[in-house]
Amino acid sequence: MVRQALFVSIPWFTFVNVSFALIIFFRNVLISGFDRSISDQAEILPLINGIAVGIIAFSFLLAFFIYRLPARFTPVSMGLLLILSLMWSYCSYHFIVWWHLPFAWPLSVILMLTALAALYYHPPALMLFLTPLWLTALLASMQLNQGISVRFLLVWLILTTILIYGRYILQRWFDEAWRRYQENRMLIAMLDVMAHQDALTGTANRRSMENYLDDAIRQALPFALIMLDVDYFKRYNDHYGHQAGDDCLAKVAGVLKSSVRTPADLVARYGGEEFVVVLPTASLDEAALVAERIQASLHATALPHLASEVSNRVTVSMGIALSGSSSESAAGIINRADNALYRAKQQGRNQWAKQNPA
Repeated sequence: MVRQALFVSIPWFTFVNVSFALIIFFRNVLISGFDRSISDQAEILPLINGIAVGIIAFSFLLAFFIYRLPARFTPVSMGLLLILSLMWSYCSYHFIVWWHLPFAWPLSVILMLTALAALYYHPPALMLFLTPLWLTALLASMQLNQGISVRFLLVWLILTTILIYGRYILQRWFDEAWRRYQENRMLIAMLDVMAHQDALTGTANRRSMENYLDDAIRQALPFALIMLDVDYFKRYNDHYGHQAGDDCLAKVAGVLKSSVRTPADLVARYGGEEFVVVLPTASLDEAALVAERIQASLHATALPHLASEVSNRVTVSMGIALSGSSSESAAGIINRADNALYRAKQQGRNQWAKQNPA
């Protein structure tokens, strides 16, 4: 959020500083004979021109450091802000005290309000730019009035109150926007999880798995695919109840996730009691080792299944296929793994079978 605020506010802050500096530099073009009307300390006019050029240069440098470096206020950026403020303070003091220019007070106030609007979310940066201008206004008034003017002090205190209260209001808006931004990010993350994860098993859902396979095929990345089916799961539901069936699937999913090789391997629920395991860059033999590990882990888990015809524990049947030519679709590979799964079931279940690439 701060990064976004910087990207929006710093160009505007730079634009205001550069615009005012250009007005000062080209004052004789805008107001004919302006310099000839200056009687006191006219010798510093070239210095004022140099300061105007410096303000332009340092303003662009500030924007450069904000954009080219990480979007935050670095010590260099903070230093540039202080230099800018000191240069403006020097000019404002002479405009007010020596030349009595009518635009001097509005210039100082506009610069302070610009800083408030552009930097309110970063108090140290705001104070670095505001403080010299804020003090210069008070010192210039004391110089003009040979002391403290009650009327000016009242106006100065009102301005101070405006700056403090204005920052408070802007910060509240910023904090509210930041809170809503975080809530939206959390909501998006939750929706993303819901869109790509199976709620019951915590594995990837079918849509996520299909996208994964499509990406792998598009990039010509080889992989092995294991299609897995819980043996006699309908009988399990009938015997233990659907709630127990859901618990069984969740535990089987846990076994699958603990049996794969690396986090890059994908475990997905294909539908019902069917799961798919995708093993990037795996050979048939490597996929067979994963299948053996799944069987061993499931055996060690020892989930009871008294309604099964092959064991008194929950077992699975698996079919293994390798990705083939680049022209083969994900559906084709899944179909070959499904055919291998069918052969494993025909051969007695609680085992796996391999299907060679097409």
